[in-house]
Amino acid sequence: MHTKEHNGLHQAFQYLSTFSAHSLFNRKSKKLLLNDTGSIMTQEDSSSLEDDYSPFTSRSNSNITISSIEYTTSTKDTTHEPWRLLEDGQIHDDYFFSDRQDLLYTTMNDIIERDSYGFKRPTQWIKIKHLHQFDIYYQPILDKQQHIWNTMLNEFHNIYPPADNFILKTNVRNGIPSQHRGKAWVHYSGASTKMKANPELYESLVNTAISMGEHNEYAEIIQRDLHRTFPDNSKFACGFFTQTDGSIMMESFETNKKLSALRRILLAFSVHSPQIGYCQSLNYLAGFFLLFVEKEEEAFWMMVATVHDYMPENMYDVTMEGANMDQAVLMMFLKERLPKNIWEKINSNDNGLPPITLVTSHWFLTMFINILPVETVLRIWDCFFVEGYSVMFRVALTIIQMNKDRISKLQDPIEIFQILQNMPRRLIDCVTFMEYVFSDQNLFAVVDQEHIVDKRNRFKSSRKFC
Repeated sequence: MHTKEHNGLHQAFQYLSTFSAHSLFNRKSKKLLLNDTGSIMTQEDSSSLEDDYSPFTSRSNSNITISSIEYTTSTKDTTHEPWRLLEDGQIHDDYFFSDRQDLLYTTMNDIIERDSYGFKRPTQWIKIKHLHQFDIYYQPILDKQQHIWNTMLNEFHNIYPPADNFILKTNVRNGIPSQHRGKAWVHYSGASTKMKANPELYESLVNTAISMGEHNEYAEIIQRDLHRTFPDNSKFACGFFTQTDGSIMMESFETNKKLSALRRILLAFSVHSPQIGYCQSLNYLAGFFLLFVEKEEEAFWMMVATVHDYMPENMYDVTMEGANMDQAVLMMFLKERLPKNIWEKINSNDNGLPPITLVTSHWFLTMFINILPVETVLRIWDCFFVEGYSVMFRVALTIIQMNKDRISKLQDPIEIFQILQNMPRRLIDCVTFMEYVFSDQNLFAVVDQEHIVDKRNRFKSSRKFC
């Protein structure tokens, strides 16, 4: 039987997901080789076939810091570049909490700009001049990333190092360059192993799902969510046409290759994982994968690996018990480490989970898509697929910690919703943000998979006596 708390969380997520759309397994050790054209080829390493791998194993190295690699960047000018964070995680209230009305006139008169991934630049949250400042600041860092990764692969004889390699972890925390990102995700997540072990399964699942037609109970909602997934991304956009009666209609998803692939992936996943079927947020994950991996089949297996090997059990099924459990764990961390007066602001609900979990649960389910700027999401995912699920907690806890001073001054605790929904959308300074996520100055720097499992067990034990 599902509790009201579970159902309430599920309903709240359905709302938040729709709102955002509009604004362990064993794996074989592999080698990825660069061919003459620079493309990466995969080769099984027969000497390591018995190695066990689990993304739930803590892969963090406490002595790794972002500053292990030096980037030559300009001195911070936080007066004219208010989007830049300070090393101690401090933020500029005038920038992060400015009224969106201040951007209205600018947004309406700006030419629509898009990033290299097809997304509209978030000018409804960030002034275009600040986005351009960030572009100038970030380009040398991207160039440095590329140089460092090329050097690393050369030193490792054009093979991706093991996930627990010190140099790799340091470089991943500094960002995976676009040339390697999709391949690295597929490799380190174990998706490539799954795909090779089941070479014809995806096509079979797609054919089965399509042949089921309306007998697949998820087909209709999947169809409905296609156009809601990334409506502002040019690669997922469909054209419009005028009917004879003068009404304007959107073209079918079949006219867009990305939407067609998204539909096939979601339908195949609903057959592959019937205990889950389909849940809003899976469309965002699948869509994001399609933007960064080379093949549709790779995106499908990335979904499988992410949901079944990284996320807790029952995260996306109808009970959402995994999501509920990890929100309880998140609150345990906050209660233990935040000052008492701030925790009391957060925990305004004596019964059940604090209200902010209606927001933070959405962070976990979508892995911060539509929550943080795209480049910041990518930097988080880079670390997630190499270091594991604990990265989600460290990021979420860091965002809340960065807002602790403002939360402490609130008269009405309900205003926390506005803070946690709006502030993250302006976190374009992904470099300093990721530095702080892994910084020793961070209150939650010690959070790892062992701590998470311990708190999950405590939560499960407490439920037995309820």
